[in-house]
Amino acid sequence: MTDKIAEYYFTVTSPWSYLGHQPFVDLCATAGWKIAYKPVDFGPVFAQSGGLPLPQRSEQRRRYRLFELQRWRDFRNVNLNIRPKHFPTNPDLGNRLCIVADHLGLDTGRLTQAVMQACWAEEKDIADPGTLEAIANQAGFDGKALVEQAGSDATADAAKALTQEAINNQVFGAPTYVINSEPFWGQDRLEFVSRALSGKITPYSVEGPV
Repeated sequence: MTDKIAEYYFTVTSPWSYLGHQPFVDLCATAGWKIAYKPVDFGPVFAQSGGLPLPQRSEQRRRYRLFELQRWRDFRNVNLNIRPKHFPTNPDLGNRLCIVADHLGLDTGRLTQAVMQACWAEEKDIADPGTLEAIANQAGFDGKALVEQAGSDATADAAKALTQEAINNQVFGAPTYVINSEPFWGQDRLEFVSRALSGKITPYSVEGPV
């Protein structure tokens, strides 16, 4: 029997990825799907897709984002600071930590949750190697070994490959879940994701020009 695999494109500094992370992991576990964790550098993705980093967005869009973060924080019952102390911050090492965990067959979902929570709820700088080591240790992993591997050239190459894969697969925002080749952008699409995982809907497709 072929494994059912849900592709999960995200970055550890995305509040939307954080808000949807545990619900998505739980949905996949309930439905019997494995998760392919794919941390992405959204700088090149935005450059290719026309997206803008948060500081470059218009004032009205940045203001509305803060309303939405509060709504979804309360709806998902997640601890989230809408203006964390260490944001924006560089997500590269945190993303690579998750890549290493996945390659080693560890509980990548748990580690990813810990890293995101550190940024969005615990006021920690997840760009700092020592901080990441402590986060991983607290979550039950060998933080020193993970951080060392995360800083390797091989892991950097793997991270670049995932970012290029996201671009090739027309991913443009975080989080993006791909179920049966159908993309779902945003944690506010989890209800549709749930239906797709359970097989209650036939996958949609787009053919021809767009």
